[in-house]
Amino acid sequence: MPFLVIGVTPSAHSDTLWDLIPGLFQAGLSYLYVRQPDSEELRRQLDREALQPYQAQLILPFPVLNTGFRLHWKESARQQASPDSRAFSTSIHDLSDWPALAGRVETVFYSPLFPSISKPGYGPTLTLEEQANRIQALRRSSEKLPRLIGLGGIQRDNMARVKQAGFDGAAVLGALWESPEPVQAVRELVQQIA
Repeated sequence: MPFLVIGVTPSAHSDTLWDLIPGLFQAGLSYLYVRQPDSEELRRQLDREALQPYQAQLILPFPVLNTGFRLHWKESARQQASPDSRAFSTSIHDLSDWPALAGRVETVFYSPLFPSISKPGYGPTLTLEEQANRIQALRRSSEKLPRLIGLGGIQRDNMARVKQAGFDGAAVLGALWESPEPVQAVRELVQQIA
């Protein structure tokens, strides 16, 4: 299974975000989680012809009206969903929650791995080595776990460490959007795990 590189958009989008999306995927981004809530603006942007080839690679917060996209459960939506409900992804902040999501989601975002780039003062309570040990133990004791995606403070300089720790991918927000060249930032991230 290839190591995934997933972009996460900031909560406030600029108009240039939508124009960058094709280039981000061409540079090697696996998925893009668009955190904008369902709105007329979101639907208008997603209907753009330039984005149609990437529809299956866009992750949107649940619920959205258009079902052609992958859906992400925020923690509160997941907790309110019926036990037989399914989504593409969700987020956790404690690795012990990961096994309970088997069969309900394909992908789990776990954070934070490192001190956050986009949220100053937000960082991990466990070292990456401690997280790696917990991941190995959970993988030994559970079957068919969802893919585990590390999030929080990931950048070019620590991307390979995320892979070595046993994650199935890395999600980036600050490393992508605080860069003057987000497409080049994706290329550099992908090179670190090639």
